[in-house]
Amino acid sequence: MKSLLSLLILCLIVSAFVYAQETSGGKFSGLVFGDYFYKTGGDAQPFGSASQYSQPMAKDFQAFQLRRIYFIYDHTISQKFSAQFLIEGNDKALDPGGRHGVFIKTAFLEWKGIFSGSNLAIGLVPTPTWSWGVAEKIWNYRSLEKTIADFRGFGSASDIGIALRGKIDGDGMLSYIAMIGNGTGQKPENDRYKKYYGELNFKPVKELTVEAYADYEPVLNDKNVTTMKGVAAYQIPQGTLGVEVAQQIRVKDYANGSDRQPLGISAYVWASVPGVEKLNAVARYDFFNPDTKISTAGFTEQFFLIGLDYMPENNIHVMPNLWLNSFSDKSSAGVAKDSDIAFRLTFFYVYR
Repeated sequence: MKSLLSLLILCLIVSAFVYAQETSGGKFSGLVFGDYFYKTGGDAQPFGSASQYSQPMAKDFQAFQLRRIYFIYDHTISQKFSAQFLIEGNDKALDPGGRHGVFIKTAFLEWKGIFSGSNLAIGLVPTPTWSWGVAEKIWNYRSLEKTIADFRGFGSASDIGIALRGKIDGDGMLSYIAMIGNGTGQKPENDRYKKYYGELNFKPVKELTVEAYADYEPVLNDKNVTTMKGVAAYQIPQGTLGVEVAQQIRVKDYANGSDRQPLGISAYVWASVPGVEKLNAVARYDFFNPDTKISTAGFTEQFFLIGLDYMPENNIHVMPNLWLNSFSDKSSAGVAKDSDIAFRLTFFYVYR
């Protein structure tokens, strides 16, 4: 409770500081998104997925929720140095009393142009897994759902460490991010091992983006985790068509010492509705196999999302949508599991 109170007091202090510093290099911004949802399918069962509408949430459950609140302060210290401090609140970060809490998401210093075309950041830094990579930006609808690598727990949005990012060529056709971090996300380190990240982003033409990503993390007892991810997207002002594929190799992940290899594939499209101002349509399909090495047990999952995005003003979004996660038994027994289905009215706004 004391830690939460300290963070809230810090938030107020930073707010006052930001207000005083607006004319001297400081910038305050943030965002909020949440929903009213009604779960129409999928009773709580002893075997489920990690999705937000799975167990123990039963059919006919309904609620208003805040899924994310950001408070961001960006400060330009000089032409060479800048810093960011970001506090997040969400429906999973709860205090001991079960109320919405907050935690520090990023806190880093960036040295711009440490050498030609590259910047160096140190602290609690956004990772290239999706935050500083292109995946979340291209998908564009984090307010509706995470990217597949995030959704299926393939990494963390930020990590304590050091990152180098920049352009490989002068035109920015090829850029990169290289990072070394603790591998514990926003938590302090708990062992001597480190996590190694690498990302390459290629834009052969203005409308096409291709990303290749990998990370590697050794852990105790000769275990290790390797993540490989690729993103390809065609983007125009009227919309985006994209694909993301993510694979992990988790060595000695099971108690018997065998490996686990989850795989996720996501395809999505969003576009402005012809003849209707301030309205986009969004659709997405994901396939997820928790372990491709096991073909006779467990379930594969198929995720579907369709919705509309109405923008009455810039940075304000009202989005009715259908969220559905279905299950297919990999065994010959044909075990049935109800789909988790939720109808939602999502709201999202940005303030800056």
